[in-house]
Amino acid sequence: MKKITFLLLAGCLSCLGSATAQDLAPVVNRSYQVKYMVPNDWQPTRHITDSLTLTHYLSPDRTMHLWVGQLRGTHSGLPPARALQRLLRHLGATHHREHNAIGHGLDYLESTGTCFVQGRELRYEARLAQHHGQMLVMYVYATPEEFNMQAPLLHQLLDSLTPVHHPVLGPRH
Repeated sequence: MKKITFLLLAGCLSCLGSATAQDLAPVVNRSYQVKYMVPNDWQPTRHITDSLTLTHYLSPDRTMHLWVGQLRGTHSGLPPARALQRLLRHLGATHHREHNAIGHGLDYLESTGTCFVQGRELRYEARLAQHHGQMLVMYVYATPEEFNMQAPLLHQLLDSLTPVHHPVLGPRH
């Protein structure tokens, strides 16, 4: 009986794992000089405003969002802390924490917390980094429940942002 219960439990857990697993595809953005990973089935759309150039990736069930881009215009020269504050105000962030982080040679100013988009409470994680004279922006948001269930995937996406070095010049030292 214990063996049957164990096999049933193991089968259920393996089904859960495969349901949340995602096939990721690399995206190389030569103008930002970075690469990052995105689930194959997330649909991209481009957005350009007077202050941002972004690519928005939306999960098929429309519950998770990934945004990758850069500040532009007068906003591109803002210090990271001010740029982050403007982004958070745009997102309708209410409760957040800021801290510095380093990943793949990029120094980030990172914020996590709660925001409101179209009246819905969402959990977000945002990162800003200066790279080759550009202020890069990368953030994810989802409902609090979905964020908690998909946290490993969302962090994997955020952690995938990596500088791309010019092939002729090689890596920067």
